[in-house]
Amino acid sequence: MALPERDSGASARADLAYDPGRPRNKAKVLVVMFFAVVFGAFGDVSLSKGMKAVAAMPHSGPVYTFVAVFTNLYVLSGIALLIGFLCLYLASLSWESLSFVLPLTAADYVLVTLLAHFLLAEDVSSVRWLGSIMVALGIALVART
Repeated sequence: MALPERDSGASARADLAYDPGRPRNKAKVLVVMFFAVVFGAFGDVSLSKGMKAVAAMPHSGPVYTFVAVFTNLYVLSGIALLIGFLCLYLASLSWESLSFVLPLTAADYVLVTLLAHFLLAEDVSSVRWLGSIMVALGIALVART
């Protein structure tokens, strides 16, 4: 009985590599990444609000702080939303190349700036607004490719 040839792993790596010949899933990735960015931005804002609430509490040591953090509804919802972001991001990476998907996550910066200003009443300087506009333009460029 002959033993099967041992594969050097090249075919396994080829299966994992992005194949430029296969149909692209840009529309699906754009929709999924839209929701991923929304989840991520609201998760970040929720974590910020929760951690500011914890910081405002009187502290009785690290154990109390740990319990206060992980019983805060804003922190817990922020963690859940960021887990949702991660799941959607992973799905997008399975459909499209990293060089397309990763720049789309930058939309998170733009949305977080808006949410921080309007929901958290943070003061956002004109330089930050300009930076957010530049990020948005970069995202639009990547999305068109």
